[in-house]
Order: sequence, then C-alpha cells, then structure tokens
Amino acid sequence: MSVSKPATAERASDAERAMLRKSVRDFLSRRWPAATAVENANDAEAITALWREMAGQGLAELGSGSSETGAREILVVFEELGRAACPAPLLGAIAANLTLTNRAEAAARALLNDLHQGKAAVAAALGTFDGDAAAGTVEWRGDALSGTISFVEGAPSATHVLVFTDAGAAIVQTGATGLRIEATPGLPVPSFSALTFDNTPASRVAVSTAALADVAQIMRLACAGRALGAAQRGFDLSVEHAKVRKQFGQLIGQFQAVQHKLANNLISLDGARLALDSAADARDRGDADWAVFAAAALAFAGPALREVAVQTHRALGAIGYAEEHEAPRHFRRVHADLVRLGGVARARAALADHLLGPAG
Repeated sequence: MSVSKPATAERASDAERAMLRKSVRDFLSRRWPAATAVENANDAEAITALWREMAGQGLAELGSGSSETGAREILVVFEELGRAACPAPLLGAIAANLTLTNRAEAAARALLNDLHQGKAAVAAALGTFDGDAAAGTVEWRGDALSGTISFVEGAPSATHVLVFTDAGAAIVQTGATGLRIEATPGLPVPSFSALTFDNTPASRVAVSTAALADVAQIMRLACAGRALGAAQRGFDLSVEHAKVRKQFGQLIGQFQAVQHKLANNLISLDGARLALDSAADARDRGDADWAVFAAAALAFAGPALREVAVQTHRALGAIGYAEEHEAPRHFRRVHADLVRLGGVARARAALADHLLGPAG
C-alpha cells in the first residue's frame, strides 16, 4: 500500500466508528483505570502487559492497510487513549504499520508480524521529519547509524526503534550495540527520550522521503487526537465539579463567568474535533491536498485545546494541582502533544507556504 494514496473502498461508517470508540473505551476502563494510571505510567512492565492485550484486541494493526481502519479510525483510538491518560506504544505502532506494510525487506515483515502479535513494541524516531529543528538527525555509515534523535516516545518499553532518515527508514533493536536511551523529563508522562546512535547496526527499509513525510503528518494528527481526548476528559471533570462545588452559598455552575467559560470550551472542543476529522477524512479519500487540511486543523486545534486545558484547570481550582487527582495528567498531555512534531508553528508555516509559496 502506498501511504500517500490509501484505499477508499469499503470505508468504515459512522456507526462502526462509534462501535470502535465504545470498544476501546470499555477496554481501557477495565485495563487502565484512572485510579492506577499515575502509578502505572512509568512502569515498563505494566505498559508491556497492556500492549500485549491491546494487540489481542487487534489495535496493534491500526494503520496496517485495511481500508476500514484509516486516519479517522486512528483519531478515534488516540482520542480514547488521551481520555484514559494511557501511554500505550500505539504511536510507534501506527508509524511502523504505515511505513513498513507491503515492504519487501525481511526485517520489515518480521517486525510487523511480531508487532501484531504483541511481541514487539516500536518507538518512532523521526529526526528531520519531526518538524522541530531540535529533534536531531542520524546518518548512515555503511549498515550502521550514528547521531542523536530527541523527543522519542515510548523508548524505555520498546523492543525496536523505527528511525526516519533522509535515505529511507531503519529498524534498530533496542538492545543493539551503540544505542543509548536517555530519559528527558518534561510535561509528558512517561518522559520522552533522547536516543544516541554510535555506529549502531540497523536494517535498511527502502521508503521514499515523501512517504515518510506523509506518515509524520498522520502522527501529528494522532497526537492532536490524543490531546483532544485529554482536553475533553478535563472538561468533563470540570463540568461535574461545577455541579457540586459551592462558593458563597451556591453552586459555581450557577455563576455566569463559569458558565461562559465552559460554553466556550465546548465550542472549542467540537470545533477541534470537526477540524481534525475533516483532515483525516481528506486523507482517507485520497485527496491530494489532505496535508493542507491537516495543517489547517492543527493550526486551529492547537490554540483551541490549550485554552480548554487552561480554563478547565481554573474551573477545577485546587483540584487541578493535586497530583493524586487525574486532572493534572490531562493538562500535561494536552500541552505536551500540541507542541511536539513542530506544533502550531509548523502547521502555520505549512499553510503560509501553500498560500504564498516557500519563503525565499
């Protein structure tokens, strides 16, 4: 399958997507409940066990070529991951599925086979395809890689790293010689990592730069979808809080200032969801300009969802600062996912290039 021209026949219906959403939400409510999410987030064994069960649900094959699991379905699943504050290594899985499906190389076929059985977990290192100039890069030296790539998600629990290079993709086992994984603590939980390759053995996979750029764009949408799920969950918590919290003898939900903020948040959430879904739909339809839709969606959703996160944080008051409550993890997720892969700045630059031409 060409990643730039997906199949368009027999696409999933709205009813099927609703069933997918319910299935994923029910699974996560049982397997990754809010009460233990913080404790398990930095537990590599817990994440590995979760991933095996997700593979058993068929989620490890998301993006692997079925016309019924396109970008819109990827968004649905990532929104549910964000809602549950779940760090399952699905971002690397969709990168691998989109990049490696139908490739001739034995290493690509073997990795996908293990991935779909839950035996492998993939961390994607995008390098120059990340969209952030600080992401770093690697270079080939024979059949080995050297260099450093930052902002890699899920590396501590991964069995393989899928590396994007200007000369195609590379598959690296996390136990390979010369590979060092260093956690870089920040807003995300678990932390991103910086990966240093020092003449590290790697398997080459012939993938065009256009195809890799296309995969990176889908990953941007997936991260925005996860931020949407986190923002929606934070909003839902603030609405429930406004129904029971009293100040000055009345429920805070009766104050117009709170009502207006929550109403604006609902508008922003619905607008972001529609924009992201429209971009994903354009990709699934094979629209040649789908990347423009994606840039527009990301340029709108970024500021909108960050504002939702800030305002719901304020509506929750002191609860929003209590680490034993789930609210702070959603706040972190929204901001972490919306600044990565170039964030809003990259999306706006892409729109400017489309409208005005590349800067001279």
